[in-house]
Amino acid sequence: MASRTLVIAVLVLAATAGCQPRTTGTAAPAVSAGSTHAADLLTRGDIPGAGWRPVGVPAELGWSFAVSGCPVYAAADYPAQRHRASARAAAFSQGHGRELRLILEGYADSWADQAMTDVREVIAACPRYDDGEVLASHTIEAEGFAGDDSLMVRSDHVKGAEPAKEWWTAVVRRGSTVATVTGTQLTESEVRRIALAQVDRL
Repeated sequence: MASRTLVIAVLVLAATAGCQPRTTGTAAPAVSAGSTHAADLLTRGDIPGAGWRPVGVPAELGWSFAVSGCPVYAAADYPAQRHRASARAAAFSQGHGRELRLILEGYADSWADQAMTDVREVIAACPRYDDGEVLASHTIEAEGFAGDDSLMVRSDHVKGAEPAKEWWTAVVRRGSTVATVTGTQLTESEVRRIALAQVDRL
């Protein structure tokens, strides 16, 4: 997932070495992104505001919260990713740094519950860290606002003298599906509204 360095995908379009909420570095099995036109994914017309355009997503999707820059992060501590049965994604850009990524993950048995637990645990383990290049932080700002379980994560990173960057990630479970909506240069309320629309589609 490539875009802004960071976790925790976190998380929007990119999984770089920072933590957005870091969307790369997971040891979970690779899962194909599937069709970006799946019926249960939001489309460009579903996103509020003008000027959104679809952009590409990686062929294989890692975990949005694989914060490999955190010294205590270990992929083996977060087992749900090894039980993903499917993953599909879509991504959009409005320009001027405003980007949006949607990921839907299907889990077998009760692993969707564990996926939510894993997000909470990685943020508790790595709320703030310095990987030698980027100072990153992740906090859960809200819970229980949608679906069977949900949380809203604020992520910030500071790199040298560059302006601080902030993004929001909503993670919502409905049944055996977990939807992750990450917005870069979008407000918390914008990301929440999109996440609510996405979970209504499930």
